Amino acid sequence: MSLAEYESSRQIRPQAQPFLTPAQQFQRALDTPVVPLIGMMVLFLASFGNLVNLAIDKQNVALDGQVLAKLGVLALCGIYGAYGFLNEPRVRSLILTLPLMWVVTIIALYVVAVPSSVMQTESLASAVSIACVLLMSVTCLVQLGVRTVLDTIFHAVSAFVVLSWLVYFVAPQIGIYREPLPDGQFAVRMSGLAHPNTLGQFSGLLIVIACIQSVRDQPITKWRIAMVLLAAGALIGSLSRTSLLATIVAVAVVYRRQILRREYFVFFVWVALIGSVALMVFGTTGDLGDKIESKLALLSKSGDTSELTSATGRAEIWAKAISMIRDQPLTGYGAATSKIHLADYSLYTHNLILNIAFSCGVLGGLAAICMCLGRVRALLFQPHVVADGLLAFILVNGLFENVIFANLAGMPTIVWIVALCLPGLDYLNANDPNVSPAENGGVLSWNSWGSVR
Repeated sequence: MSLAEYESSRQIRPQAQPFLTPAQQFQRALDTPVVPLIGMMVLFLASFGNLVNLAIDKQNVALDGQVLAKLGVLALCGIYGAYGFLNEPRVRSLILTLPLMWVVTIIALYVVAVPSSVMQTESLASAVSIACVLLMSVTCLVQLGVRTVLDTIFHAVSAFVVLSWLVYFVAPQIGIYREPLPDGQFAVRMSGLAHPNTLGQFSGLLIVIACIQSVRDQPITKWRIAMVLLAAGALIGSLSRTSLLATIVAVAVVYRRQILRREYFVFFVWVALIGSVALMVFGTTGDLGDKIESKLALLSKSGDTSELTSATGRAEIWAKAISMIRDQPLTGYGAATSKIHLADYSLYTHNLILNIAFSCGVLGGLAAICMCLGRVRALLFQPHVVADGLLAFILVNGLFENVIFANLAGMPTIVWIVALCLPGLDYLNANDPNVSPAENGGVLSWNSWGSVR
């Protein structure tokens, strides 16, 4: 018998199938990866709900049903993140990268500051919430991939914006915020599901994520266009000038390669030239200072330009926060306590760095400065198509708002951690022989934009 005949006559015995329980058989029938599905659900809930505030008085938050629901979501984040930390080597490796170690350091200092807090339970809960969000965000990136994570955040924020518009029209006592102004008037601002500044941050980040997705050649559907238009309307209605500025800067960063093309560069040169001539003509027709002041008054809520030069009163808040940090530089005053110590000025420090320094002392402030300066350097010298827009939005917004590491960590903190993770995750996956591009296209390369597993 020839070798060919022998090979054709061989009978391949079927391999014995492993025993499967009814639950395993049901899972296989559905062909649903349970753990990643849980990750998507937890990421959606945390992105959507952790900063929701349905109280009429949005300045004062009590331990009510909505706060308990947020704590429940954070507990799910912690459980899912702990699972990833214990079972995924890349999660552990990623947390040890330099950008995230600054976050870990800040969390540790938050815990150290708890005994010095006048609200120890709230301060500890704030520190734990950041830790839970950190573990959950890193685990989601490793298990789901960049595209799935951004898609999930996009849909969660879209739900937030849509429901904010619904509350704005159906329950105006909740969806409209009347901000008192120094002259006794009120600024009517759209608040929706949260404070107007929070709504502005959600709306701006939705627009930035949509721009990132368009740059990555993700199809621009009618649904995405509708969400961007609703987000733009909410951003304007919230009267959050900080978020509006951050959105403009972040979108410019996302599209900087397209903007700086040679054909567009010539266009911008002409615009600058025409604008300069117009400014000269404008200046020779009267008092330039008065005209500029009258135009700037349109940007203020009260019509007084002094509101802008003092950063809407934030300069006084910053001065008070800095003086208090000097009085207690080692431990700070504990997280979530600014609403007590700064009650006569504001409920918050209105600055990302000052918020961290106020919460856990000068060392925490230095860690926050190093974390932010490192991201600015990366943004300028190591361009990253996905991370740069997210980083730019948070950094610009952080000049005038706390943004990240709020009383209970929410969507902006998730986005910040995701942006910090991306370069390190790319490096880890590119050097891991067990991770193939076909399996992890969404994570491995920024030139590929597939989903993961």
